[in-house]
Amino acid sequence: MKVIDAGVGSFPPKVVNSSSDPILDVLLGLAINWVRHSVLVNVEGELEGMVSARDLLSFLGGGGFYSIVEDRYEGDLFHALKNTEAKELSYTPPRVYAQEELAHIVSEMLEKRVGAVAVLNEENVPVGLVSERHIVNLFTCDYMGVKVSEIMSYPLAAVPPETPVIDAIRMLVSRHIRRLPIIENKEIKGMVTIKDLIAFFSKPSTLNQLKNNKRDLVWAQPLNMLASKKVVTIDAERDVGEALQKMKRHGIGSLIVMVDDEPKAIVTERDIVTKLPKITGVEVFIDELEKTITAARIIR
Repeated sequence: MKVIDAGVGSFPPKVVNSSSDPILDVLLGLAINWVRHSVLVNVEGELEGMVSARDLLSFLGGGGFYSIVEDRYEGDLFHALKNTEAKELSYTPPRVYAQEELAHIVSEMLEKRVGAVAVLNEENVPVGLVSERHIVNLFTCDYMGVKVSEIMSYPLAAVPPETPVIDAIRMLVSRHIRRLPIIENKEIKGMVTIKDLIAFFSKPSTLNQLKNNKRDLVWAQPLNMLASKKVVTIDAERDVGEALQKMKRHGIGSLIVMVDDEPKAIVTERDIVTKLPKITGVEVFIDELEKTITAARIIR
């Protein structure tokens, strides 16, 4: 089945920007649509690249892209957002085509460990985007014969409630992660994600502070003010299939993993997509007709 006929992904992509658009436009687009990627096109509408939420956090103070703000705009973040072109933060994503088989695209994402791919037509114009969330939603099995402990990310990268925003975005960028649980005295207080931070920086009140040269006040905002209280846990000894169904049921992309009744690790959509196929004895079956993926351990 062709990916364009399968109904898997976002068709068209939710956020498309010109390569010459200001980064501020990309920031607002991601926040409004609650997504992590903007597809960039040239004047002919052809794919030029993509900008991720992580790239934006890097530009906002979390990583190497912030050097643009310092070197070119003397640390004036608002001016930098309005005047830096999106293409300066872009990367070249894997290219897949609308007429390719769904199984091929799924295999490409599993093998290349990418978070999203742009789907193109024959003229190299983006017509869709397929992300890890779309792939994870194809998994249907309740039992895989694989424990959460086999694919979880350990140790848990967590922070206390008073952690300032700038420390959080630096941590997310440097560790190449998307979520920071907030934990105090071994108690889970909430979770902050890349999307939460993009939404925070896009708020009119935040942008107004940046416009008035109050960047440090924005950076100093305590993380617990941004945190979602919707945090779901799972025991490390439970099956990955159960973890997957919990994520789907709650509409979330991760679970905090409990070990001896303490939060010790995290299991995410990315863990499922990238690690599960590499577990010894696990076979992944893609049913194009039913548009489902089944994974199970055949040999222990």
